[in-house]
Amino acid sequence: MSGVLLRGRDEPDERRAEDVTEDGGPSRLTIRLFGPLHVSRGATVLELGPPKQRALLAVLLLRPGMETGVDQLTEALWGEEYPAYAKNLIQKSVSGLRALLQPGGEGERGAVIHWSGGGYRLDADDADVDFYTYERLAVTGLAAARGGRLQEASELLERARTMSTGPLVEGLDGPMMERERLFRQERFLTDMEVLAEVELQLGRHRHAVPLLHYAVHKYPLRERFAWLLMLALHRSDRGSEALVVYAQHRARLVAELGSEPGPALRALHARLLAQDPELMELPTVREDSPGDRYRVPS
Repeated sequence: MSGVLLRGRDEPDERRAEDVTEDGGPSRLTIRLFGPLHVSRGATVLELGPPKQRALLAVLLLRPGMETGVDQLTEALWGEEYPAYAKNLIQKSVSGLRALLQPGGEGERGAVIHWSGGGYRLDADDADVDFYTYERLAVTGLAAARGGRLQEASELLERARTMSTGPLVEGLDGPMMERERLFRQERFLTDMEVLAEVELQLGRHRHAVPLLHYAVHKYPLRERFAWLLMLALHRSDRGSEALVVYAQHRARLVAELGSEPGPALRALHARLLAQDPELMELPTVREDSPGDRYRVPS
């Protein structure tokens, strides 16, 4: 995990659970970035146009509150090999998106693409954007974990986990999208590590076991998940299974990488073999959890 500390409990970006989401009316714009890009107003699904126009919208949505210049957009959408008409296509796509996202009638709420000397910036107003909600839940949950409010942290991080229903803007191509998917996937895994740590700290070992089994199966080389699963199984009176997890992890590392498990996992394995009674009280929420660099989208 990142060595950056969480925000202090009195800093302004920290929010309580009841502040994380807001109610919306039937005309509210709904934007889904997890899985395929999806935009709707009430029950009406909006047709977002050709792939590059959709990708442009995704880029602006993934940079909340930030201006993105034409050169940045060109690199984000095409990389170094871009067509001669790239600038014109960007301008045409922006025009199409503006017409699509603006309020359609009295009482409706939209999203606005602004232009300044620095580039384009999308103001999502009060649109319901799943990616922004995930960020608020996760950042607030991490802050709660560091502040010792473990029950609140568990609730917020669990809500965040259930929102991540697929890769970001799945199916859209572009160098920036690939980078963002990698970064956000790492963020998600870190958030899930903290969720598992909190569950163990709360004594809910059996609740953590299914989450950790899935994580170890899907991300077998991420050693922290294996460490947490072994401890959760031990505390659930499934010590033999914990040793099997270690044996399988070690065999995989030897076969695929020619290496041994790290010192933390080896130390835990030794303490399991020794039936160390202090393992039942071993703290799991670490002070080096992430937080300061994860800002809540406004």
